Amino acid sequence: MIFNRYLIKLFFRKLIFVQLFILVIYTSFLVLQHTEYIGEYGSSVLEILIFDLMKTPYSLYQTMPVAVIAATIFTVLAMVKNHEILAYVSLGGRIRNIAAVFFGAGLVVGIFLFFIGEYVNPKIEYARDKYEKEAIEGKEYNPLGELYDLWVKESDNRFINVSVVDPVDKVLVNVVEYFYNSEGKIVKIVDFDRGIYNGSEWILKDYKVYDTRNIPKMVDNVSSKAVKSEAYNNIVSIINSNPKLLTLDELNRLIGLYRSKGLNADKYKLLFYNKFAHPLSIIVLILLIVPLTISFSRQHSYITLAARAMFAGFGFWLAVASCESMGRAGIITPFLANFIPHIIFSVLIVFMFYKKEYGNN
Repeated sequence: MIFNRYLIKLFFRKLIFVQLFILVIYTSFLVLQHTEYIGEYGSSVLEILIFDLMKTPYSLYQTMPVAVIAATIFTVLAMVKNHEILAYVSLGGRIRNIAAVFFGAGLVVGIFLFFIGEYVNPKIEYARDKYEKEAIEGKEYNPLGELYDLWVKESDNRFINVSVVDPVDKVLVNVVEYFYNSEGKIVKIVDFDRGIYNGSEWILKDYKVYDTRNIPKMVDNVSSKAVKSEAYNNIVSIINSNPKLLTLDELNRLIGLYRSKGLNADKYKLLFYNKFAHPLSIIVLILLIVPLTISFSRQHSYITLAARAMFAGFGFWLAVASCESMGRAGIITPFLANFIPHIIFSVLIVFMFYKKEYGNN
């Protein structure tokens, strides 16, 4: 128990140090990148610093795997250098027990990351967007955060209702427009099943126009109509188009809604499964690094041990990025795109710990 507490304390101390170092470097880079706001909006350095510091939770969520790789390497190599692991094993300790301690540490970090991604990031990023508009750009912040059952007042005599908005692929589903006269009566209704943006204009499917001034009647009905619409452009542009900040409940609702409307929901399924895969990757990375940095050989080189551990860690992230790309391209399912690397490297981890437990090195 004493050894376990010492190991956990050492790991988290190094993890905090490495993560803080990464955040300082990353935040400094963001501040330098945003100095253009000084000339563009007349912002102060303090306002820019506050704006970039607000990104800290999201930056931590994104960079934690790198910090975990470095912290695990530093922790194990420090213990190897001081012969602490050798002494532990000589006194009857098992490598599998060390693995269990690191598994517990990884589980704690993974749960912490899940909490940040699910509950903290969406609220912080909303506040950050609001601060950017109001404090830096000096504009009114009026976001449209909903992706379904959206109502937009386009002008004093025109309201638009959209059942589903896909801001990524720029698709509007089940759109109804209401036009009013000066007396507040509806004089015209326009509806179409789907609007798809092709880069220069909107292609409206099953387009209908109704005249409701006297006896309601259909005055136009075409299967497809091409239009240029600033109103539709504005709808897809002011919607929060960063689906990574959606919660699990929001993603689940969108997936069901997209299915019911015949839209491809794979991009949201990828993000849904990634909510679990990203924290889980922390455990995989830690357990991948540990056996690669433990050595009982007198001829071992600390640089070699660290290099192969870093190579394996970044190899895992290369596999994650490759599978994610194949998932976005539709080559593999969203579930497999998120968990294939975890499965493959978990098998490798079991093999390496078995070899380390019963091997000579």
